[in-house]
Amino acid sequence: MTAGQGMIATISATLDQRPISTRQIAILLIVQFILMIDGLDIQLLGLVAPVILAEWGIERAAFGPALAASLLGLALGAGGGGRLGDLFGRKRVLCVATFLFGLATVVAAFAQDVTQMTIIRFISGLGFGAATPSSVALVAEWLPRRAQAKAIAFLSVGTPLGGMVGALALQLFLPMLGWRGCFVACGLLTLAVAFIVLVALPESAAYLAGKGESERAADLLKRHAGIESIALATPASAREMPTSRARQDSMFARHYLRLNVGAWLLFFSAQLIVYAFISWMPTMLTTAGFPLAQALQAIFAFNLLSVMAALLAGFLVNALGSRRVVMSAALLAAGCILLLGLRLHGLSGLPDAATYWVVMGAVGGVGIFASTAIATGYSVIALGYSEQVRATGIGVGLMIGRSGGVIMGLIGGVLLSVANDQSWPFFAVVLFFALTILAAALVINRHIPPLR
Repeated sequence: MTAGQGMIATISATLDQRPISTRQIAILLIVQFILMIDGLDIQLLGLVAPVILAEWGIERAAFGPALAASLLGLALGAGGGGRLGDLFGRKRVLCVATFLFGLATVVAAFAQDVTQMTIIRFISGLGFGAATPSSVALVAEWLPRRAQAKAIAFLSVGTPLGGMVGALALQLFLPMLGWRGCFVACGLLTLAVAFIVLVALPESAAYLAGKGESERAADLLKRHAGIESIALATPASAREMPTSRARQDSMFARHYLRLNVGAWLLFFSAQLIVYAFISWMPTMLTTAGFPLAQALQAIFAFNLLSVMAALLAGFLVNALGSRRVVMSAALLAAGCILLLGLRLHGLSGLPDAATYWVVMGAVGGVGIFASTAIATGYSVIALGYSEQVRATGIGVGLMIGRSGGVIMGLIGGVLLSVANDQSWPFFAVVLFFALTILAAALVINRHIPPLR
C-alpha cells in the first residue's frame, strides 16, 4: 500500500467509526441541490420547445439538433469531467462545471436561431455532464461506508426530480416571464449555486490526502466531520516523489477489467431501456389504440415509480448486496417487458379496463426495476474504483450509459416501423438489453457486499 492509499484508508476507517455530522449531511444536500438544478437546466429546452417553435415559425424536425446537442455534450462532459475531477479536485471541477452551464443557460436566452441554440446547448451539456462524476465522488468520500449506497441512490434521482420540479414551476413562470426570461432566471439560479459551491462546499479530504495534502485534509475533517485528530503525516519517501502517485492506479488497469466491462454493459443497457420508454412509449401506446391521456399517465407512472425505486435501491444494496439487487432487477424488468410486449402485440382500438391496468402495471414495473439497476450501478462504480480514479470511472460509465439513450432515441422509431407498425421488434431489442443487465451483474467482480 502506498502512503497516499494508507492515508485514504485511515480517513475511511475513521469516518466509519463516527456518527454522521450535520455538516456531512449538508454536503449531501448541497450536491443534491446542484443535481436538481442540473436536471432542470437539462430539460428546460424541451419543456419550452413548443413556445420557441411557434415564435420562430419552424417545424419540430428542424429543432431536433438543438434538443440533441445537450445530450451529446452531456455524454462527452461526463467522460472528460470525471478525469478532470481526479486531476484537479472534485470541488474545483464541480464549481467550474456549474458556472459553465449556468452561464450558457443565460446566454441561451438570447439565441436567435436553431444553430445558435444548438451550439449553446452543446456547451451547456458539457457542464451538465462534468458536474455529475465529481459530485458523486465527493459525497461518497465524505460519508462512512454504511451510508454510501443510500446516499448515492439518493443522488441518482436529483436530475429527474429537477425536471419534475421544473415542469411544475414553468406552469407559473412561463406565462409571466416568457421562455427567454425562464432561461435567464434558471441560469442566474445556477450561477448562485456555483457561488455556494465555491464558498460552502469542502474538497474531498480523501482526495487531498491522496495528493499528499495531509494538513488540509486533517483541517477539513475536523471542521466538517468533527474528527479532532487523525494521523495523516506523509512519509518522507512519498514527499520525495510527488508525481509518482498519479501513475500508481488507472481505471484501465487489469484489476478493473471486469468492473469496467460489467459496469459499462449495465449502464448502456439500463439507460437504453429507460430512454426507450421515455422517448417512444407515448407513440407506441397511441398507435395501439390508447388515448393520449392514458399514454401520458403511463409515462408519469414510469417516472414517478423510477424515482421511488432509486431512493429504495440503497437500502436494498445494504440488505442484499449489489449483485443480488442488479440480478433481481434485471429478471423482473425482463418479465415486465415480456408481459407488456405480449399484451400490446396485435392490439388495436380502445383498450378494455383489464388491458389498461396490465399495461400500466408493466410500464411501472419496467420503471421500477430499470431505475433500481441504474441506482445500484451508481453505487458499484462509485465504490469499486479507488479515490485516484473514482471520478474518471464514474464519468466514463455515465458517458457510455448516455450513449445507450442516444442510440435508442435514434433507432426506436425504426424498430416500431420495421414490421408493419407492430411493436414486437422494439420489445425484442429492449428485452435483450434487460437480459444484458443480468450478464453485467455476473461480469462485475467488485460488488458491494450486504452490511452485516
